Amino acid sequence: MSKAAHPLAGKVALVTGAAGGMGRAYAHHLATLGADIVIADLDLGAGKRWGEVEDSVEDEINRLGRRAVSVEGDLSDREAARRAVAAAIDTFGRLDVLVNNAGGAITPAERSTATASPEEDTSRLLAANLYTALYLCQEAAPVMTRPGGSIINIATLGVFGASRTGGYAIYTAAKAAVVDLTKSLAVELGPVGIRVNAVAPGVIRTPRVVATAEQRGIATGDQDAKVPLGRLGTTEDMVGVIEFFASDLSKYVTGELLAVDGGVHHVSVL
Repeated sequence: MSKAAHPLAGKVALVTGAAGGMGRAYAHHLATLGADIVIADLDLGAGKRWGEVEDSVEDEINRLGRRAVSVEGDLSDREAARRAVAAAIDTFGRLDVLVNNAGGAITPAERSTATASPEEDTSRLLAANLYTALYLCQEAAPVMTRPGGSIINIATLGVFGASRTGGYAIYTAAKAAVVDLTKSLAVELGPVGIRVNAVAPGVIRTPRVVATAEQRGIATGDQDAKVPLGRLGTTEDMVGVIEFFASDLSKYVTGELLAVDGGVHHVSVL
């Protein structure tokens, strides 16, 4: 197969939160581009529970003809982050791409405003969304391919503005910190040839999002109609952006935040 068909041939990608949902889609797509994959997740069985995976993402990647290794652990613990990076080096001998996808709005929506968020929710959201990205970047940067390494941090549509109710405040604050972290890392690591960019997805219809839509108040009702492109997103809408940042297509791009939301962050509520 040509370099054009497999632009990541010989490279290794570490994807966090890759046992299901968007992380699984990123891992699959990077594998089809030729990369070997490190699958890191708090719960490697998550995709199977949501009906996405028959056995495991590792087995799926192997069936695509690529090599894969799985690491289970809480990546907001620095030791778990260190183990995930070590798995790439010990198993494959290199690390070229890091996708910091782990995290999410994982606490109850009804107490997610800034004034209502209890301490346990605040700590959990900061750990899952900010500390995981920070620790993975700190552990990965010294061993990533240089020049040529690429770090992709996943943010959220919420970094562009608050919701009409003020909900998900700590989650979006943590992701806003990830965006600022991305800029600082881009400046720090640019001289050694490692690029760092961020992606802000809108609402993406993963199986978990669909199953919990009513409970969380997202992906329901007429939300499709509010998107300029007329629909909520799918994982297929996301993977091309990950390919762009992971490959030489973006070799002169760093420190950027790209919204992938069908244009909804441009819509005024006035």
